[in-house]
Amino acid sequence: MLLTEDNYSCPLSKETQEIARVDLNESNKVRKKALAEVRKWIKSQPHFRRARLDSNFILRFLRMQKFEIKESCEILDKYMTMRCQYPAWFQNLDCKDPALADLVDKGYIFVLPDRDQHGRRVIFSQAAAFDPSKYTTSDMMRAHVMTFETLLNDEENQVRGFTYVFDEKSVSWSHLSIWTPSEVSKAFSCCERALPMRHRDINFLNLPWTMSLIFQFAKSLLSEKIRNRFKTHSSLDSLQRSVDTSILPAEYGGTKSIKECISSWKKELEQNRNSLLELDQLKIDNSPVGEQLALVRKKSRHDSGSGSQVLGMMGNMRKHELQVEQ
Repeated sequence: MLLTEDNYSCPLSKETQEIARVDLNESNKVRKKALAEVRKWIKSQPHFRRARLDSNFILRFLRMQKFEIKESCEILDKYMTMRCQYPAWFQNLDCKDPALADLVDKGYIFVLPDRDQHGRRVIFSQAAAFDPSKYTTSDMMRAHVMTFETLLNDEENQVRGFTYVFDEKSVSWSHLSIWTPSEVSKAFSCCERALPMRHRDINFLNLPWTMSLIFQFAKSLLSEKIRNRFKTHSSLDSLQRSVDTSILPAEYGGTKSIKECISSWKKELEQNRNSLLELDQLKIDNSPVGEQLALVRKKSRHDSGSGSQVLGMMGNMRKHELQVEQ
């Protein structure tokens, strides 16, 4: 892990550099100036005990915020705070950890080998592969964060952003009942405002009607920009109109089987394993953590009340479903 500055050499293709210029306001001059400013800011933060200063890391935040320095520093601060405050979600992102290895092997979350029609990597998840009697919300979140951190090592992904496919077939109340109100709120806040990712296209497939109502309510807690990127598909045909069929798993109309896709992804995880484990060396002082989290909460739409609302609605829906069954 680079705790010192490096001399940046742009690894992006000409095509991706043009996307960065048009979509993110990135140029050699802007990038050089922004990197210097963010490094200066990092060094001035008294609560940062150990922080990364390498270009690859800092550019994640700058690209997410289209090179707006103040906003980029705010996200970086939240990222450092969340990572140190919630180690059960953000630390020990080890692909050899038994729980994480099993969730990948079972096909709960993996990344397709080929890029979609927009040049983006596609994060694929099958909810039915998650056993709520065996695994916890921490296992689930670590599996997701391990996926994100691995992909962010590639600057091509930082620029182009990500496509998601969530197959919610067979999702049940047991999948949702493992969450507490504070965890629901924390998950919304982390995923939208503390991880330096560009969420570009978010597809949900086979969402059961009861879950669909909860989904619509939960979605309302997110920013309008993110909400507008959500798509729900009731059929495979619908999904295939959004995501290039040829890159999907064979079971979804593509060419490579889920098993092949998972095998390819496991090799990628292995290649990035050391860099993810090194992230646990990032440290902030414990004393101002309360103040930092207050700042995170103050600027977030998501408090424990919103989490309680989601779970309250889930409970009401479950009661209604049980009455109908009787």
